[in-house]
Amino acid sequence: MIKNKRFDERQLIIRGEIFFHGLVAALALLLINAFLTGSNIVWASGFHQNIIIITLIGMVVIVEAILRDAFFGMGQIRWPIIGTFGVVAVVLLAWGVGSCLRGYALVYEGSLTDSGFLLVAAVMPVAVAVAGLVKEIIEWRGSED
Repeated sequence: MIKNKRFDERQLIIRGEIFFHGLVAALALLLINAFLTGSNIVWASGFHQNIIIITLIGMVVIVEAILRDAFFGMGQIRWPIIGTFGVVAVVLLAWGVGSCLRGYALVYEGSLTDSGFLLVAAVMPVAVAVAGLVKEIIEWRGSED
């Protein structure tokens, strides 16, 4: 068994707190969605609602883990993760903006369209890539001192 010398109990406690925050975010988003649905407010199709809720929960967990130093620090996997989320963000943004430029609406009759969904879904990988870059810059500047 290979032991990670950089892993300590502090990271385990932080990860527990992060996942608790993810659970609270999930419950809040599901409750908000239930109230909107119960009020006959359709803000997106059922499929789009579910994907947006899942990506927002993932964004909360991953960004907090990055910023609290419980995600990175497990070897040299930082740049591939930042790069992957960056590429996904660029693809989703380009696809969504391209749809808008071709004349597709973001919202139709008060509900997100596929183009609007792509732009909302792009928020998660953008947030993760930016959080990773910010964390890298902070660590890089800290190592210079």
